[in-house]
Amino acid sequence: MTTSRNLLRRLPLVIALGLPLSALATQGTFPHGYGVKAEGMGGVSIALPQDAVAGANNPAGMVLVGDRLDAGAALLKVDNGASFAGTGYDGSKERSIYLIPQLGYNHMFGTSTSLGVSVVGNGVGTDYGRDTNIGGLQGTRSELKQMVITTSLAHRLNDAHAIGVGLVLARQVLDIRGPAGLGLPEGRDESTGAGIKLGWTGQITPALTLGATYSSKVDMGRMSEFDGLLADGGDLDIPENYGFGMAYRVGAFTVAADVLQINWSGVGSLGNPGVTTAPGEGKTAGFGWKDQTVWRIGVAHALSDTLTLRAGYSHGTQIVDKRDTFLGILAPAANRRHYTLGATWAMSKEMELSFAYAKSPKERVRGQGAAPDSLTEVYMGQDWLSFSMGMKF
Repeated sequence: MTTSRNLLRRLPLVIALGLPLSALATQGTFPHGYGVKAEGMGGVSIALPQDAVAGANNPAGMVLVGDRLDAGAALLKVDNGASFAGTGYDGSKERSIYLIPQLGYNHMFGTSTSLGVSVVGNGVGTDYGRDTNIGGLQGTRSELKQMVITTSLAHRLNDAHAIGVGLVLARQVLDIRGPAGLGLPEGRDESTGAGIKLGWTGQITPALTLGATYSSKVDMGRMSEFDGLLADGGDLDIPENYGFGMAYRVGAFTVAADVLQINWSGVGSLGNPGVTTAPGEGKTAGFGWKDQTVWRIGVAHALSDTLTLRAGYSHGTQIVDKRDTFLGILAPAANRRHYTLGATWAMSKEMELSFAYAKSPKERVRGQGAAPDSLTEVYMGQDWLSFSMGMKF
């Protein structure tokens, strides 16, 4: 009982810890895919570059897409929230729709080398409403925005194999409201960071392509505004990830699949144990997120020279630990599955329009173990609608 009382007394601080990562994208802080064509195939992309956003997935693929410009955006509708001690809270009460832009440009130098840039966005937010009081925090809301720019240099080694390296630059903004009444900081802070991305693609047979990619942790600068709320003095990095993919083409059909590993535990603010599972000496409590493996599969059918249809599915392991659900009140990243559809209409040889829809069914994680985790259940569901315009040069 003493432990439970101590934890409940820490409730306001613990909730403040969760604010910067409220209700992020589909797989933790990542969406289910980058590039509208990939989104329509469950996010499959490592061995199947289809547009100039491919550098965000595998930089080697940029040398395979040619000279082109792609610009688009996704509308994301979230249905998220939590219950605590039997009381339900709607995390999308005041805002449930977010706009996430994307942009890609690629330039070929001859037929063997390309230089391109891919710009994507991560992060949304949670808003429980002005009249909501959760553990002493009133009108609690927060928003995280991450812009990630990958500049890719890709080169064909021969007719079958290509390699690529990408310089990843990121900018993130946190805007937090709610904890000031408890003497805790609120406001806005920003940070920048950098990392690298490596990739390979190989044409193994006329029909089979394989691919591999590795992204280092993007080391973000510390945000002094949140010193004491985030681990390591206000540090929130983008996690290391790597994956393998294949694409198989038979006539007008393409079948592709990826497996992606995301190492959430390598970022203290995300992977540190929660308050009831002993963060450890000198560590700030985190969300206790577990490393995640994501499987993706997608199909595409070129019905004609002007119309291509797509469908896909992705499934990730659960990152929310049942022993660490309490911080999930403000980061309810419980959903793992995505069912997707997409299409591309080629309006001319130089211009095409693509769209994708993704449904991520609502999933729940109920806490176990000691209070307050045992009193907490978190949930998340999402709908994505994406459009992009592609121009070939």
